[in-house]
Amino acid sequence: MAVVQQLFAVVLFFVVITVSLGGILKKYEAVMKQQSLELGLYNSSDKVVILSNVNLKEIVLQQNHSSLVEFYNSYCGHCKRFAPTYKKLADELYPWRSVLRICAIDCAAEENNEICREYEIMAYPTMRYIGPHFTAGPQNYGTPLETQNLNEIKNNLAQWLVAENRTSNITNWPNFQHVTESDVDTLFEGLGSQKEYVIVVYEPENSTIGVETIINFQRWSNVQVRRVTDNEIAAKLKIDSTKYKIATIDRKGNIVPYTSSADTSKAYTETISSFLNAQHFTELPEVVSSTAANLLLLAERQHENEEIVKEVKKNKHLVYQADLEMAIRGTIFNEVSKVGEISNDRLLALQRFLAVLNRYNPLGANGKIFITKLYEYVMQFNQQLSGKDFENEVTKLESQYKPIFSANHYVGCTGSQPSTRGFTCSVWQLFHYLTVQAARTEISQDPLEILQAMHGYIKHFFGCTNCAEHFQAMATKRKIWSTPNKDDAVLWLWAAHNEVNNRLAGDSTEDPLFPKIQFPSQSSCSGCYKQPISPATMETNWDKNAVLSFLKNIHNPEYISRYGVEHEELLQPTIEKLRQKRMIGNVFSDMDMRMGMLLYVFCIGMMVIAFKLFAFKGYRKKPYGHDLLGKV
Repeated sequence: MAVVQQLFAVVLFFVVITVSLGGILKKYEAVMKQQSLELGLYNSSDKVVILSNVNLKEIVLQQNHSSLVEFYNSYCGHCKRFAPTYKKLADELYPWRSVLRICAIDCAAEENNEICREYEIMAYPTMRYIGPHFTAGPQNYGTPLETQNLNEIKNNLAQWLVAENRTSNITNWPNFQHVTESDVDTLFEGLGSQKEYVIVVYEPENSTIGVETIINFQRWSNVQVRRVTDNEIAAKLKIDSTKYKIATIDRKGNIVPYTSSADTSKAYTETISSFLNAQHFTELPEVVSSTAANLLLLAERQHENEEIVKEVKKNKHLVYQADLEMAIRGTIFNEVSKVGEISNDRLLALQRFLAVLNRYNPLGANGKIFITKLYEYVMQFNQQLSGKDFENEVTKLESQYKPIFSANHYVGCTGSQPSTRGFTCSVWQLFHYLTVQAARTEISQDPLEILQAMHGYIKHFFGCTNCAEHFQAMATKRKIWSTPNKDDAVLWLWAAHNEVNNRLAGDSTEDPLFPKIQFPSQSSCSGCYKQPISPATMETNWDKNAVLSFLKNIHNPEYISRYGVEHEELLQPTIEKLRQKRMIGNVFSDMDMRMGMLLYVFCIGMMVIAFKLFAFKGYRKKPYGHDLLGKV
């Protein structure tokens, strides 16, 4: 009875663990599905409207308002540096939300591939102005906004919004027309009874101050703001364009002029807001959507990340299987898939990239078949392949050979803060791994196979445009095509990575818990440094032979960490597990031999006994009679 109870307890324990893990994984998958909504450069606390493949059309297309859409890549350094400016823009233009939405979509999110490909996004960040009642079509995906200067962006947007005034099918659009002489006595004509005041502001020539101020008060139902540029007309409204630049007019025709602290939209807005508050006017109420569930999932994800970061910080030298797989997934399922047309040099770059992945990828059996089949598919094309067809083939093969990946999140490349490290970190790890595997094997004699594949991938597919340009310039400067052998290819990539670390050290994109240092550090590999370090140049005096050994060691497949892997059964058994299996096999082999010898001796003994008992049983010597010889 006690044994039965113990067995029941064990079964119950595993059931509880399975259910718990299932719940955790479901929560994690839910968070991953929110990637474009919450895990990019913007979140629900910002004034930026977060778009995805699910909501872009309903928010942006065929609407009664305009939109500014930033197509960005969450691991792009340039996008990260621009994000604070875009957040500030969204904050300052938040009063414009009835007329203009400040939106963003993360093209690094796999689910947004089709949208980013459809809108022909070739660089990041890309901003497009999309007017009211807009319908996307070939060669018509909005008006590009080239500048990233905050004031210039605001000026451009104000001018475009004024231009929309000519569109007849827009309702509730601001009145951007200048006040004319005939308007002075008819300012309330056509306005509803709720409009108690008309406020006129003076707009200097070649300025958008008036336009910006008009939009700032579009959500106030009690007033309408107009602009005036003509000095004579302004004078009739007690505006002298020097001291008094704002005037309020009530329905009885009473005019009160006001001064402004500066000739800016912000100063005008502050003056008018003071007047409206004194009248106890308020703007239209806000419709707030609940994001509590998303925030809870994000909090859980952040806690998981903190645990991973603690583990990674304790093991500084490890390379993680999860990161290698995430890099492969990101490059194939996202980066390549969102390119519209893959042809000429871009097609050749893709073929070379898949060729080295096919030779040296770290995936399990299913993953290796998937890569091989995808490589064979792409090699059929000589001139052109569409990104959509490539994505369809990837989806088909994944469905056919799934499960492919043993992990679905970063480990060693997990950032301590949102949008730090991640994909860019994993891509470096993947190519370091590939250079080492190429150097460890004799599959190919080409010393440039990995570097050439990396150069082509970054040039034609990598989502960080600024990063790609830097890498190509560095490759030329470092004479990438003169690398003589595979070991030197390992060292070339190591030195290039350290150059990038040196350039980005202290940058706003740097993760505070993972500073950009020269790798390996002295604590990681003291033998990699020749002493003393040159005090004149402050350059590290490396022992490159020791560095090469170190890199080959940490990227050795036998030492790749599987911490954080969810489905280890998809991978090849580790050396330790093979050793354990071999030990068990040896135990059974010795036992079989001893049993065989015992059975052999037993059988011989039984045969002897049987022969004794049966072959000689009843045999007796008897006299034999013979006529001549007698008895014999």
